[in-house]
Formats: sequence, C-alpha cells, structure tokens
Amino acid sequence: MSHWERLATQSQIHAESDYQKAGYRLVMEHVLYAGDSRSRTAYELIVRHRKDYDALLAQLGMTITHNPHMGYVVATPSQYVADKMRLSETRLALVLRRLYDDKMHVAEIVGGEAFVDMIELERAYKDLLNRELPASSALNEQLQAMKRYGIARLEDTHDEQRQQVVIRPGIVDVLGEAALLQLAAHANAPEEDASDETA
Repeated sequence: MSHWERLATQSQIHAESDYQKAGYRLVMEHVLYAGDSRSRTAYELIVRHRKDYDALLAQLGMTITHNPHMGYVVATPSQYVADKMRLSETRLALVLRRLYDDKMHVAEIVGGEAFVDMIELERAYKDLLNRELPASSALNEQLQAMKRYGIARLEDTHDEQRQQVVIRPGIVDVLGEAALLQLAAHANAPEEDASDETA
C-alpha cells in the first residue's frame, strides 16, 4: 500500500489521486492559493500534510513555503534550477515585483494583491527598463506566463474597455532574493531576436 493510499484510507474523503494531483499541481504551477476555487483542495491537502509534501519536493530539489496569512503555498527550487524565463518575461516579472513592493510600501494592497492599470504598468516599464511596453499581443502572452508562474493575472475592470494586472502575493516568494539577483543579471541583456532566448 502506497503512502498516499494510506492517507486516502484514513481520510475517507480524498482518493489517492487527489494527493498525487496536489503535489503535481504545486510543482507545475509554483503557487497555489486558498482563495482560488480550482486550487483550494490541493492547497488544503498540502497544508494538512505538509511534512509529506516537504519530503516529496525535497527529492526534486525544491522547498515549500507556506504563507497562512496570505493563504498560499509556493514551491521554489533550492537552487535556481527551474525552467528559465524568456528575457521578455524576465523584464516584465522584475517590473511587476517592483510595482508590488511599491504598492506594499504605500499600503495599496487588497487581500494581498496589488492592482495596476495598463497606464501605470506602461509608465513603470519605461521608467525602470528604459524600454517601451511590448505590444498588446506580446504583452498578453507574457502575462499568461506570469499567470503560470502564479505571480500575476489579467482582469477586466468595471470599464469593459480596460484591463488591469493583478499582482499576486506569491510574487514575493517566487521572486525572492536569489531569483531577483539572477533575473536582474539578465534584464539588461541586448534585445533578443525573434526566438526570444531564455534568461
């Protein structure tokens, strides 16, 4: 009988596959939020069986950070061995982290999230990187990558013609000190060619 199967038998609510899926989702998505309906169950299983998941992810060279106040768990590599971001994603991630920190300093965080409209994002991108914000289609693609990393999502506003970026609290752990130093080293690299090489 496998370890997950034993837990499932004790639980009588969750199947063995639920425990497996929870670990897989954390590794693939990097951040699981208690407030997101699609990740709530995985979040709860990981928090409830933290020692088991710590041991599992340690074998992959990863550690789990749990922020109960903000309601999320993050899987980060012990050394920066995760898939490398494309340079364009690196630049956007650095700008988002800076915007999050700025919003935190002036207490403009709601439920752990920072809300940034496109005008503010464009201004910050230009100020911080001395570059123009990518065109709409390229920007949307990069924001989808940020969503996969669990650090931001795009959201419609009350004005249907406008959108805003929601920077999620997990950005602090996903882009911690070591990751920030590595990303910053690549952010000022020369313009990438059409293949958009990785950082």
